[in-house]
Amino acid sequence: MTFTIRRQIAALAVAGFLLVAVAGAIGYYGTSAVAEQQVTTRNAAAALQAAQSADIARALFRGNVLAALVTNDATERQEVLDQLGDNIRQVRTGVDDVIRYVPQVRSQADAVLSVLNELVASGQRIVTLASRVASDPKRTAALAARPAYDTVDAKAAQVIAALQAAINERVTAAYRNADSAATRSKRLTVVVGLLAALLLGGGALLQARRIARRVNHCLSAAQSIADYDLTVDARLGGNDELAQLGSSLNSIVAALRAAVGEISGNAGSVAAASEELSATSRHLSEGAGTASAEATGANQDIGQVTASVNESTRAARGMDSSIQAITTAVGEADTVAREAVSLASDANRMIERLRSSSDEVSAVVSIITSIAEQTNLLALNATIEAARAGEQGKGFAVVAGEVKDLSRETAEATGDITAKVTAMQADTSGAFEAIQRIGQVISRIDELQQSISAAVEAQTTATNSIVAHIGVAERSAGAVAGSIRRVTDTTTLTHEAANQTEAAAVELAHLSHQLRLVSDRFHL
Repeated sequence: MTFTIRRQIAALAVAGFLLVAVAGAIGYYGTSAVAEQQVTTRNAAAALQAAQSADIARALFRGNVLAALVTNDATERQEVLDQLGDNIRQVRTGVDDVIRYVPQVRSQADAVLSVLNELVASGQRIVTLASRVASDPKRTAALAARPAYDTVDAKAAQVIAALQAAINERVTAAYRNADSAATRSKRLTVVVGLLAALLLGGGALLQARRIARRVNHCLSAAQSIADYDLTVDARLGGNDELAQLGSSLNSIVAALRAAVGEISGNAGSVAAASEELSATSRHLSEGAGTASAEATGANQDIGQVTASVNESTRAARGMDSSIQAITTAVGEADTVAREAVSLASDANRMIERLRSSSDEVSAVVSIITSIAEQTNLLALNATIEAARAGEQGKGFAVVAGEVKDLSRETAEATGDITAKVTAMQADTSGAFEAIQRIGQVISRIDELQQSISAAVEAQTTATNSIVAHIGVAERSAGAVAGSIRRVTDTTTLTHEAANQTEAAAVELAHLSHQLRLVSDRFHL
């Protein structure tokens, strides 16, 4: 595996990280130990304060017992009795707190609780005996029980003192352990820090010197290359990045040496080629100028062709619009003719119904005429009969005369009706024949319109074809014009490119001369 500079620096960084991690672990261990001992110290201090509170409560219990022994006031004695229970509870609470904070002194705490039970029993005995004022005014029994109480109280004070001593030992041990852990942590941290400083500082210094020496070697080789010296050797021992850089510099020098030699050899060829390129560019520029002039003339001709095609297109489109209008008008005339034929047919049917009605009227008039004639005959007969009747038939003769006059008027009216019906029938026959002729004329007009419509459709198809072909011609003319414009643009660009090529050829000749000068400055 190649031990590169990156891996070397990474190894130093990993070593430094491990040493720092070790130092941190040591510091954390020492801090944890000190913190643990501080917790132990706080708990022990709290337990010591609880033991002191229990001892004070014991002393108050003793004072209240003695107060009950000597007082003569019943109220005061009752207050003392009430305080005794609080004193005992305070002692028990203090001992329980000691066990909670420092479980290691449970045996001493249990001893205090055991003696506390004896103390309570002895104190209650004295208080009970002291309360018998009527039977024992001098409290002889209570005074006799006091020595036993004093003995138990002294024992309670001793076990409480022993409990406090045990707690003090825990506090002292906690302080001692904390100091020891802090001292040990400081020593280990200092040792690991010094080791890390020596290892990282020494390794970094050695690595920096080694890298600086190899970098200076590469810089010296690069400066030689900058001074046109291609005989330099930049090889380095090892297999790191700087050794690879030295090998790359050697490869660059070899490539430069070959390139400069090739440039020096080809500079003359480039100069000759530039002369030929300059001559070719001049010929190309002249030909492009001629082609540009010809393309300009062709562009003008195709412009005229395009204008003519556009004019033909507009005319064809105008004719197409006119044919469309004619087609529309013919269609409307055909519609009107069809409506006229329909109306003529309806008129014929109406005239037929009118003829039938006039015939029926003639029949009715004939019947009325016959009835009038018969009525006239009856009126004549009635007149004759009235004349025969004489005076008696005068009234009937008058009626017969009125009937006769009425039948005559009816005959005259029916005669007028008959004449009018006959005239109407004649007019109806004439109208029927005229309408039939009109229908025939309209049918002929419809046939002619259909022929015109077919011709117009054919003309429309032909016109559309002409418009389509003219459109193709227009597009073709436009495409040709575009092609000629592109040819003109291309020849213009070719002319410009030829001029630029000629200028480039001159510049290339100058550049080949400069390359020859530059290649001569290198030491191969």
